[in-house]
Amino acid sequence: MAKPKKSLTAVERRAEELDTIAAVLPIDRRDELAELLTDHDVETLRHLVNQGMGDNTLRALTSDLTYLEAWALAATKNRCPGRHPRHCS
Repeated sequence: MAKPKKSLTAVERRAEELDTIAAVLPIDRRDELAELLTDHDVETLRHLVNQGMGDNTLRALTSDLTYLEAWALAATKNRCPGRHPRHCS
């Protein structure tokens, strides 16, 4: 009999999604990225990988998204709910 599948938290789900594009991301930062990036950020990165965007460009985008999310958290004590900094409060 198969075991029931454990329900994943949002961070665990994002970590698994990041695993699918690990070839172009710094895997040693997977857990940190899963916490900092939004579901939409991960979806965007996966789309870009599937469209054939270069590895260096994807690493730069990931780094930029992580930096902006961390900056928003430090500056406002809130995660940025949208993709644009003006949405942060």
